[in-house]
Amino acid sequence: MANHEDFQGNAFPDLRVLYPDELQLLFSSAELISFKADEAVIEEGQKGESLYLVKSGQLLVNKRHEDNVYEVGSITPGDVFGEASVLYQGTAGAEVRAIDDCELYVVPAETVHMLFDSNERFLRATTQLAERRAAASALAVNPVFSTLPMAVREVALYNAKYVTVKEGEVIIHEGDEASFMFLILAGRVEISLQHPSELDGKIVVTERGSGDELGEISVITGYPHGATVKALESVRVLALRNACISAWSGRYSDFGYALYGQVYHKLKENRAILRAVLGDKEARGMTINTIPSLEEYKLKHHL
Repeated sequence: MANHEDFQGNAFPDLRVLYPDELQLLFSSAELISFKADEAVIEEGQKGESLYLVKSGQLLVNKRHEDNVYEVGSITPGDVFGEASVLYQGTAGAEVRAIDDCELYVVPAETVHMLFDSNERFLRATTQLAERRAAASALAVNPVFSTLPMAVREVALYNAKYVTVKEGEVIIHEGDEASFMFLILAGRVEISLQHPSELDGKIVVTERGSGDELGEISVITGYPHGATVKALESVRVLALRNACISAWSGRYSDFGYALYGQVYHKLKENRAILRAVLGDKEARGMTINTIPSLEEYKLKHHL
C-alpha cells in the first residue's frame, strides 16, 4: 500500500507544485505495485491509463523506429513517467521496462486529470516534461539528428518550437517557401503531390510518423516545398529553423552527410512512385534532378 511519507518533501520533484490537499488526493488513489527485473511496465502503443512514480529501482526506455529498437533513456527513483499518454489521452510512444526489481506508485489517469483541472502549474510542468521527453526521444532515434552531439541536440530542444496540428490540417503546403524543418513527435501525416493533369487530384507519396523528419528536402535543394503534408490525426511536431540545420550541416560533417543521404534516398523513392504516374523524365525532374551533386553540397558546406 502507499506510504504517505513518500509523498512528502522532495521524494518526487515533479510533484512540488501540488498543494497539500492535492498531494493527499494523489496519495489516496495511488497503488504501490512491484515489478520484476526485465518486466515491461508500459508497452509501446499501449493506451495510457496511469501515471507512474518510481519509489525504487531503475527502468529503461526503448523506442521502436522503422525496423530498429533504440535505447533512449533511463528512469530512476523520484522520476515520474507515463505523463504524455495521460496528458494527451493517447498511446505510449515508447516501452518502459524494469532493469531490476522496482516499486512504482501507480496513479489512475482520472486522478491526474482532476489535478490538472485544479492546478495550472502542475498541468504546465507536466506538459513541459512530456514535450521535452518526446523531443529528446525523437532526436535520439532519427537517423539524421542522432549523429549530432548530445549537447547540440539539447540546444536544439531549447531553441525549437513545439506545434500541435489538428487532424486534417496542413503542416506544409506544396509550393510554399521553406523556413522550418520539422520532426514528428507524435501522430501520423500524409505526404502528397498535386496531380499535374487533374486539378483536384493528388498523388499520395507516403505516410510518416513519430521520429520522422519533414521539410528536409527543401533544406538541401533550396527549392520551395515540393509536397503537401497533412495530419492524419492530431500531430505534435518540433519545428527547427532551416538556418540552424544549414549551420549544423557545415559544422558537423556526420550530420551533413546523413542529411544529404536521407534526402537523396527519399527523392529516389518519390521518383519510383511518380514514374508510374508521370513517366520517368517528368518524375526525375521533380525529384532527383532537384538535388545538387554531392561535390556541390560538400563545397557549399565546407565538408
